[in-house]
Amino acid sequence: MLEPHEKHVFDGMVAGLRAGDPRFARRVGRLTRPPRQGLRTIVAILLWTAAPMCVWLGGWTGFFMAVVGVAYGVHLIKKRAPLTGRTERFRSTDPR
Repeated sequence: MLEPHEKHVFDGMVAGLRAGDPRFARRVGRLTRPPRQGLRTIVAILLWTAAPMCVWLGGWTGFFMAVVGVAYGVHLIKKRAPLTGRTERFRSTDPR
């Protein structure tokens, strides 16, 4: 936790960086927004629908490709944010 004077100095530094570097301002602004989840869901569904075609067209090689695709689709779905609307992206040790 910063002392009030240190917080004031830090806020001044961040404000100066935001004014001087628009790319930095975009990156800092992105930290407060939750990541987009729709793209992950779409990719997972596409992987799951492509798996049977891989098996049908590729034989044993297609089977292994399908297993990898289905596993990665499951990974993408598990990586999604919880339905409560909160993101677990940044965890704080501060109990407040």
